[in-house]
Amino acid sequence: MALTRSSYLALSLSTVLAGNWAKADSFIPKVSGTPQILGNVTDPTICRDSCGSTRFGSRVLWTCRDSQPYGSNGAPIFPVYSSSASWTDFNSDGTPLIQSGIQSSHGEETGLLCYGDNNETPFFPIPQDECSDNSAGGCSDKTRWALWPNVPPLMTFGDPSSGSVSAWTWITQSHITSSLALLNPDPPTALYQVNYDGPTGSSNPNQLPSVVLVEETFWTSDQIPYGTYGNLLVNGTVYLYGQNANGTVGLAQVPSGQVSNLTAYQYYVNDAWTTTIPGVNDTGVNIPNASAGGQGTYYYSSIWDLYVWIGQKSNTIGGYFYVTTAPAPEGPWAEPVNFYTVETNGLPYTFQAHPGLISDPNENAIYLSWTVSTTAGYYTPLAYVEWE
Repeated sequence: MALTRSSYLALSLSTVLAGNWAKADSFIPKVSGTPQILGNVTDPTICRDSCGSTRFGSRVLWTCRDSQPYGSNGAPIFPVYSSSASWTDFNSDGTPLIQSGIQSSHGEETGLLCYGDNNETPFFPIPQDECSDNSAGGCSDKTRWALWPNVPPLMTFGDPSSGSVSAWTWITQSHITSSLALLNPDPPTALYQVNYDGPTGSSNPNQLPSVVLVEETFWTSDQIPYGTYGNLLVNGTVYLYGQNANGTVGLAQVPSGQVSNLTAYQYYVNDAWTTTIPGVNDTGVNIPNASAGGQGTYYYSSIWDLYVWIGQKSNTIGGYFYVTTAPAPEGPWAEPVNFYTVETNGLPYTFQAHPGLISDPNENAIYLSWTVSTTAGYYTPLAYVEWE
């Protein structure tokens, strides 16, 4: 029987998808040679915990969790800010500007130099009803609103001619005790908008983007905190990953121009997209192998023509980087594998990939960072990994 044009197109599409699915299932990224440790992502004046990065035109914006100024003795001092931000630069050839001899209060360092006007307030504003009079979100009853950005801002608009940028960040409204226990295991999620006018908007290169709290409860405690576990933008669609307290990883999508419009979202449930938002503990939401369970980064690789997650395995304390790939945001995701192990003298966590540090689209590589907690404060090593 002769195929109609529509049948032929459907058959061709299914063949392509099947080929991609097979590729994802069998593709295991391998490191070429020995990864290079480039130094630290360092700020001479501020000790920063758990940083991620987003490329804003010709520079990179780093957003971090708890941050403290350094004292004269090189140790972090009060106050604590629940979040902070900074810039780093590129060389003329498009590679990150790694510098040696960075002078800081705790010695001489090599790495990426962070800079920017941190005006003694959290970068992401604390809502007024969440002990906002304290820069760390600390309350008089010894609890704390720990508004920690686990994922860097997702840029949905960028104008190369002016450098103007609009981006979004989702942050869970975590209310914790003095022992760091969550008072609500599945807290609601706030949506922030990050705006930058570009170098033409200000003569001060240290000026940081402005941040607006769009909605304090964008996702309720009865919903998955989409966007707080990872996100990416591909072909005009924003994909948002969320993880609940039980480790379920769910996925939502929305057009890039409709991020703040809840009615424009769709959710991946029972292997199909639906406009009905699932409950935080509903079945049929979890996407197998979409991560190794811990904190990490999602991005799209044009070289592999695959979606990628790189990060840490859940319930581990070693320096083990895992990777998994998929032909589509919803999968199927390959079994995560350990591809790189780092050695540290402290506790490693907040494993991040930094695709925005890659300028050459043909560069088959990735930059990685992780946080090391020591008695002297936090450090953020930066590594460069080439793939086979």
